[in-house]
Amino acid sequence: MEKKNIILIFLFLTCGSLSIYAQQVVPASRFEIQGRPFDNTPKFHRIDTAKYIGLPAAVKKLYTHAAGLFVTFKSNTSKLSLRWKTVDAGLGNNSTPIMSRGFDAYIKEVNGWRFAGVARPDLKNMESTATVVEDMAKTEKEFLLYFPLYKELLDFDVIIDENASFIDTKQSFDKTIVIYGSSIVHGASASRPGLAYPAQLGRKLNANVINMGVSGNARMEPAVADMLSDIGSADLIIMDCVPNSSPEEIKERTFNFVKRLRKSHPQTPILMVESITRQLGNYNLKWRARLIEQNTNFRLQYERLQQAGYKNLYYIPTDHLIGDDSEGTVDGTHPTDVGFERMLKIIGNKVEVIF
Repeated sequence: MEKKNIILIFLFLTCGSLSIYAQQVVPASRFEIQGRPFDNTPKFHRIDTAKYIGLPAAVKKLYTHAAGLFVTFKSNTSKLSLRWKTVDAGLGNNSTPIMSRGFDAYIKEVNGWRFAGVARPDLKNMESTATVVEDMAKTEKEFLLYFPLYKELLDFDVIIDENASFIDTKQSFDKTIVIYGSSIVHGASASRPGLAYPAQLGRKLNANVINMGVSGNARMEPAVADMLSDIGSADLIIMDCVPNSSPEEIKERTFNFVKRLRKSHPQTPILMVESITRQLGNYNLKWRARLIEQNTNFRLQYERLQQAGYKNLYYIPTDHLIGDDSEGTVDGTHPTDVGFERMLKIIGNKVEVIF
């Protein structure tokens, strides 16, 4: 009898809790996914990998990651929660779980987007549920949710108050910027998705920044150039791909990569960014020599393109990109939030000059 009473009390408390905190679930199907380079892309992928069969296998897999994708909506909810599923629960050894598999949220204010909270992923399971922010005023707010950077997202639900309003929204941007690059563009090692420099650049300039970073695999293959060429509305293309390309690849591929981009984007400005000065080279002489050769070859190809008559080309050298105090990375290669802030200042200022 005593055991039965305990069970009844538990059920009563559980049901009571559900009635007090009654919620409505808004499925992913009710949102327009933003930050994609192409319409009609399946799932939460950045591109239709089945369409671009010539891409290297590793590049295809990385473009299933939801880096740079986001949704926006309006609601007067007092609490915002998420339920979502990623392809697995694995984590990188130089990244936070929130950046890799979680979400972060912003709320629009008069002077721009303001950070509101994060959805922390379950560390063991593919499926996660988390409260992002609660105890808010029941006034209408516009939310922005950045998707996980380093995982394929399989599904998500937004959970709000039972009687709260909900309106899916779509942002109006001043410009579209496409950034092709390495793990640094992809987002490593920001603490959360909204602090990767492409996301920060988008908020800073009210630009639709399309994140085409492919961690460890930005090597300027012709098939990648052709895929990027299909993006029709770019106002600026940023090439931040030096870190992954060998000195030989830079010498052999940079000119033709830009040449292919120019077939469909004859006047679009292209900003070429040298590799950050990776702090692994502070004492590792082999790394230091490689970096110098990479950046030297990239600059020579930039000059070659100019001599060949290519216009609207811009260049950022490695100088000061992540600061000069050796405190801008998590592991000697990937920027921390401090490193990204420093990159944003230099790259953002250059982009404003171009525009």
